[in-house]
Amino acid sequence: MTELEQAIRRLRRKHTLSRLVYRYVSGRPLDGRDGYPYRQRGKGRIAGWQRQAYRLGVPVAAVMAAAYPGQAGGVLGTAVAVAGWRARRRFTMRRFNREYIAPTLAALAPAMGLQTGVRLHVDPTLGNLTPRLAKPLSPAETAVRAWYGEHVEPVIRWLPEQAQRAAWSMQRKAQPVTSRLAVFRRPVDPDQGPRIELEADTAYLTKEQRQLVSAIIGSKIPVADLVETWHQVGPRVRATWTVRKRPPARVGVDQVAEHLPRLAEWEFYIGQGAGNRPVILSLRDDSPHIAVSAGTGAGKSVLAELVAVQVLARGGQVVILDRKGSHRWALGMAGVDYCTRPAQMHDALVRLDALADERNQLALHEPEDWDCGPRTLVIAEELNATIGQLVNFWAEVRGKGDPKRSPAVSALANLLFMGRSAKVNVLAIAQMLTARAIGGPEARENFGIRCLARYTANNWKMLVPEAAMPRASRTLGRWQVVIGGQATEVQVAYLSAAEARQLACPRSSETSQVSGLSSPAGDFLTLRQAIDAGVIPWKLDAAKKRLQRRVGEVPTPRGKSGNADLYARADLAHWAGNETREMINP
Repeated sequence: MTELEQAIRRLRRKHTLSRLVYRYVSGRPLDGRDGYPYRQRGKGRIAGWQRQAYRLGVPVAAVMAAAYPGQAGGVLGTAVAVAGWRARRRFTMRRFNREYIAPTLAALAPAMGLQTGVRLHVDPTLGNLTPRLAKPLSPAETAVRAWYGEHVEPVIRWLPEQAQRAAWSMQRKAQPVTSRLAVFRRPVDPDQGPRIELEADTAYLTKEQRQLVSAIIGSKIPVADLVETWHQVGPRVRATWTVRKRPPARVGVDQVAEHLPRLAEWEFYIGQGAGNRPVILSLRDDSPHIAVSAGTGAGKSVLAELVAVQVLARGGQVVILDRKGSHRWALGMAGVDYCTRPAQMHDALVRLDALADERNQLALHEPEDWDCGPRTLVIAEELNATIGQLVNFWAEVRGKGDPKRSPAVSALANLLFMGRSAKVNVLAIAQMLTARAIGGPEARENFGIRCLARYTANNWKMLVPEAAMPRASRTLGRWQVVIGGQATEVQVAYLSAAEARQLACPRSSETSQVSGLSSPAGDFLTLRQAIDAGVIPWKLDAAKKRLQRRVGEVPTPRGKSGNADLYARADLAHWAGNETREMINP
């Protein structure tokens, strides 16, 4: 038997009646070709299950129409409506493919070095791609559509809306029962949504090719702010572009109060991220120090205030180096050392350096889980100017034999290197955190948490060159928090001065109301100032002795002014008045 006869016999055997019936019923192509998947669309226009539904549904509909002639009109009308809807949808998709898919594929194949084997899927609901294809309506069409929407559409929608409301009511009533079935449901990917998918029959694309593909996708398919993901494991290269999820527009004191009790002592809540997920910083796991770099008016002081409030609420100490007075909420707060002059900043940094050194020395003889004391947060505002002022101050007061370098600048560098074990953390704020502003490039490397807002390309490349730079947001309070090369977009929580004071010291207002003592913000005095103002009648030495001996109702320090303690004016007056009455009426 010749090869031709064998081929004819195989061809005849291939198209037997039983095989044709099987292909017809199962939805396969009648000619026996492969490449038509059953569940999804293949190279043909419809999937296997759709072809099967047509082949089995049309004969059944014809038989039903012949058996019930009176209802043939309804069946025919339904078929015409379905056919019209599918024709309109197919027409829209043909236009969509002609405008977006075909030109993009024509540009992508040469860029990847492939002439075939490139597949692209673009979701029509992505952005405003489909509305871009709509033609402008004429005045007559606008009037007809307005009349239809006002008179016809409400009547058509009435019954479906009532049915939907009834279904919602039944769902609410059945929720106690259906909620128990949640353990049997499979988890759904929260990132599923409108996307662009690309698949190429090649094992690898270089970095330059991927950049070129991204540029082509961005220019041919006009959808802004997409997140790009590449998968090059396996015989094919796959890429996905999804819409970037945004944080909420505003986060306030309610969210802070909700998350604060759940956090550990070294964790700090700063706001909400994409998908309304809380963003929490860890000074033990992520980094002991935080760098904040942003332009003017971006909310640097708001972010520092949020971290400081949580430190104070847990019984810690806050030292603020602020020349311009950005943290008025902290004036007179217990546990706050507010330094506004170079001399005060110099002394505070030197003291903190000694404190950290002492704690580290004690830790050598203690177990690993030993707690060295309350946490101390150092907020260094506007470091670009503060470092220069500390250097100038030391140049003026330096005596013969003193080191040339400012001890305060050296102390700040020491805190950055050894502050982790001593629980002394630095939050450095600058418009551009250069190496000179922080005391050297090696000191800047101690900032594992870096927060940026309203940044420029130059600032981003200087601070976090290892992370991809997203587009800067104009939304007030919108930050990029970079940890380990991963940037997270965050809407930082905003606290007013009253809310910050209430969260930092929640019991202070209750105590003041019980004892009848209250003092407005900023009405705080040292002992010397109180004597000069006539609030207390004793001399300075006598007042100090009374404080040391705990004579009378001794006032509680509310803050620091350099080395001197600050006291509320009302507390001092109450202390002096009670002791005077006791002396008169023993």
